[in-house]
Amino acid sequence: MRERITFDSRTRPPENGVVKRVRRPRTNEQKHKTISTVVLVLLILLAHLLQNTPHMFPTVFGARCFLLLPLMVCISIFLHNLPATILSLFAGVLWDVSSAHLDGYNAIFFLLASTGVCLLMNYLMRNNLWTASILGALVILLYVTLHWLFFVVLRGVDQGAMTYVTYYLPSALYSFAFTPIFYVILRRFMRNLRERYPKSSMAKGFAELR
Repeated sequence: MRERITFDSRTRPPENGVVKRVRRPRTNEQKHKTISTVVLVLLILLAHLLQNTPHMFPTVFGARCFLLLPLMVCISIFLHNLPATILSLFAGVLWDVSSAHLDGYNAIFFLLASTGVCLLMNYLMRNNLWTASILGALVILLYVTLHWLFFVVLRGVDQGAMTYVTYYLPSALYSFAFTPIFYVILRRFMRNLRERYPKSSMAKGFAELR
C-alpha cells in the first residue's frame, strides 16, 4: 500500500521532489507594531539630536529644552506596556552617552518614570491631553529636581539654590511646553496607523484616542 502524502497550508506541492514553504503574509498587528516602532525610534533619535547637539536647538534666556522627557512621557501614554519601557530606556541611554557624567542617571530615571506612567495608564488614568499634561509636568519637575539634588546640592556647587531657580525651573517649563505638541503628533500618528492597519484587539490607549 502506497503512503499518501498530504500538505498543510504552510507548504506547496513538491516541485522536483522539493517541498517549498509558503511565506505567510504579515498580519495587520505585525505591520502596526513594526511601523510604530520604527517611527518612534526615529523620533527619539531626532529629539536626541536636537537636544544634545550644541547649538542645534535654541535656548531661552539660558534655559535648555529637554525634548526627550516629554517625548518619553507621551510614548509611555500611548503604548503603556513593555515596548514603551524599552523605548524609554533607549532614549535614556542615548542621553547618558552624550552627557558629561556617564553615570546612568538618565537611563535609570527613564526606566522608572516610564514604568510608573505605564502602570498609571493601565490601571488609573485615561488617555487624553489633560493626563499627558499632568504626567508630563510631574515627570519633568521630578527629573530636574533630582538632577539638581544629585549633581548640584550633593556636590556642593556654589549658589546651588539660585541655579535651581534660574536654570532648572525655566528648563522644566521650556520642556513642558512640548508635551502637548508631542501628544497631538503621536495621537494623530497612532490614529492613522490604527485606521490603516486595524487590529483585532487594541490596547486601551489606542481605543480611547480622542
